[in-house]
Amino acid sequence: MTFMNIGTSIHRAGIHRAGILRAGIAAAALLLLAACGKTDKPAAAEKEAAEAPGITLKAEEVSSLGITVQPAVAARFASHVSGYGVVAALDTIAQADSDVLTAQAASAQSQAAAARAQSLATGEDAAISREQLEVAQSKAAADSAALALARRKSEAAFGLRSPWRDAATRQAVMRRLAAGDAVLVRATFPATGDAVPRALDISRMGADTKSWTSHTIWQAPADAAVPGRSFYALVEGSDLAQNERVTAAIPTGAAQPGVKVPATALVFGESEAWAYVQTGATTFLRTKIDTSRPTGDGYFVTGIKPGDKIVVGGSGLLLAHEVNPSTEAGD
Repeated sequence: MTFMNIGTSIHRAGIHRAGILRAGIAAAALLLLAACGKTDKPAAAEKEAAEAPGITLKAEEVSSLGITVQPAVAARFASHVSGYGVVAALDTIAQADSDVLTAQAASAQSQAAAARAQSLATGEDAAISREQLEVAQSKAAADSAALALARRKSEAAFGLRSPWRDAATRQAVMRRLAAGDAVLVRATFPATGDAVPRALDISRMGADTKSWTSHTIWQAPADAAVPGRSFYALVEGSDLAQNERVTAAIPTGAAQPGVKVPATALVFGESEAWAYVQTGATTFLRTKIDTSRPTGDGYFVTGIKPGDKIVVGGSGLLLAHEVNPSTEAGD
């Protein structure tokens, strides 16, 4: 082999070794990048979860904390003036009506007797004495006064525009009241306008959130025990009991759409009321709740959409876990 051939072989071998070295470096770089990518993905996921609004738990933590959710229910809320009321006892209404009817019948009878006595006591062939006529007239006057008194008592108790004052509607109204198909509610409002409202919303107190709307309303005599204006409302189709206490409301504006958040969902912290909304499988966002608009056993809220999942069980533990992430379910 010549010297030139030896040199060429050495050069080619060097090039081959350099190519192998570069290929090895490239492969190592690829492996390193792949390894970095694998380790960065969980880190990126953790970072994303940490930066997401709210609190993110592990699936086992959600289970151990006993968290339960329910969808927010759509609701409407109108501004209103609030008051309190009581269902009138039926015997009071019946007694007042009976007193008026009895006095009315007695007055009609005595008026007829006085008119007959007047006809019998006139002329030369008078059948009764002047004294008998005066007795009949005195009886008619007394019965007329008794009728006026009975009416005034009824008006003092049930107002000047009660629906049973009208002879055409009295019987029908009294029949519905006696059958329990309607009840009479007296509601008092500390502050309201001068006009008689067109509608009154009557709601039962307590956990039962039933409510009814009345459009048969008239002004009631002032309540000496409660300041403000009072109204009577005839409420149809309710199951309210006699002497039952109720809440009353006069709508003052258009209804606003929103949702109802159950009272069981609320937690309190930082001098505010909060509820947790589930925004992901294991992510929960603490949302401030305005408690100025109560509705039955919950609150009307506009910052939450219908269908959003509200935490109704385990809210307190969620708050404790958010404040102190080391909190366990049993703490």
